Amino acid sequence: MNSSFEFIPLIALFTTLIMGSISYFCYLKHKDQELSNLTEFWASLAVNEIIFYFLRDGGPQYLAFSMIGWLWSMRTFRLVLQDISGKRYWERWEFGVLGVGIFSSLALGSYGYSFLLSTLPLSVAVGGLGLFVTAKTYAEVPRNYLTPLVKVTFSFMALLFIERLAFPLWGINPILHALILLSLGASGLATYMEKISIRHKEELEAMVKERKEKLLSSSKYSELGMMSAGIAHEINNPLAVIQARTTQLLRVYKDPDRQQDLGDGLKQILYTSERIDRTIQGVREFVHQDERTEFREIELKDLVDDVMAFTGQRLKNHGVSVRFYGIDGYSIYGNKIQLEQILLNLLNNSFDAIEFLPDKWIELSAVESDEVLQIYFKDSGHGIPPEVAEKMMDPFFSTKEVGKGTGLGLALAKGIAEKHGGRLEYLDNGPHTTFLLELPRRDLNAEWGMAYH
Repeated sequence: MNSSFEFIPLIALFTTLIMGSISYFCYLKHKDQELSNLTEFWASLAVNEIIFYFLRDGGPQYLAFSMIGWLWSMRTFRLVLQDISGKRYWERWEFGVLGVGIFSSLALGSYGYSFLLSTLPLSVAVGGLGLFVTAKTYAEVPRNYLTPLVKVTFSFMALLFIERLAFPLWGINPILHALILLSLGASGLATYMEKISIRHKEELEAMVKERKEKLLSSSKYSELGMMSAGIAHEINNPLAVIQARTTQLLRVYKDPDRQQDLGDGLKQILYTSERIDRTIQGVREFVHQDERTEFREIELKDLVDDVMAFTGQRLKNHGVSVRFYGIDGYSIYGNKIQLEQILLNLLNNSFDAIEFLPDKWIELSAVESDEVLQIYFKDSGHGIPPEVAEKMMDPFFSTKEVGKGTGLGLALAKGIAEKHGGRLEYLDNGPHTTFLLELPRRDLNAEWGMAYH
């Protein structure tokens, strides 16, 4: 045999043991099953190197037998590929090919055939199947996951099996063999750590998303608490009208000369009942909003009307004048309840800021710009201090007294706007407090200059 084989235990075995130890220590730190699989992969290669060393001088039959150690390596190789790609690529017929290779190599070796013939069947089975599975896995890995590091790892895996395939013809060059193992070890371990880092990042993003949804729900009920007075007024007033008109109609329904009064009264009862129903429906939708609700086309004016059904009376009761300009004829795509949440947060913030000012007004206007609809929220306040404006969209930041604000409104509104492909920002270039909400637009031949009262 080639005397260069003597160096294999000193170079290749040392490499496999080192990489196995590093993988194991990483496993102890992260407690990740994938790193356990990587550790087993390097342990199997180390065992294979030891078997080869002890049987290297025993003739063709012993060399053929030494390659049986690759059965364990092939199993762990499958686990490594499965970890990297996230998919399983190993069919039953492939185990059959390995079985035939083992049987053929042992049979040829036991009958005293040459080194080439006795090792060829198992070398072809191991090397050929390894290359086939590597290529198949590489072709199926999602393109966005094929980072340069992953490509390097697949390349060295392919080289390892090319070496197995060429073993009967050229033997093994110990230096080249060790370099392939060392390179595969470095790139493979880095690939694992990269994947674990990506997965942890995805888990963190999922956790942040879940927390945001919980905060949205918390903020939703906080908004309901602040709107309760306006909702009660919206319901109590129509109920008072219904009660009064019903009492009046009971007095006149038998008088034929007052049929007109009877008809007018019934119409007013129907109208006020519908008004109560709209308010209740709005509250029900707001409470049961669903993150999975599909985006749909929503007319901006209808969105504003629904929001004003919540908070309009509260603003009116406190002497706040609300004006709307240029909102007719536009629609946007999105989750209706979540967009209402933005408008409610902005209107409530404006109300809290101007509640005790002598001049109290809020103005909402819409302007089309390129592919977006720009919605401006302006109130009679005189702007926000820079140190507050810098932090006011951070979660839990609030300048309101304890119990009056959650510090979530603007942060959630900003997140919802970005989820819809838009943005929410504070404009500090005017004499009054102004926010800009920008959302993808749908022009419905808007009529400009119309005011909504």
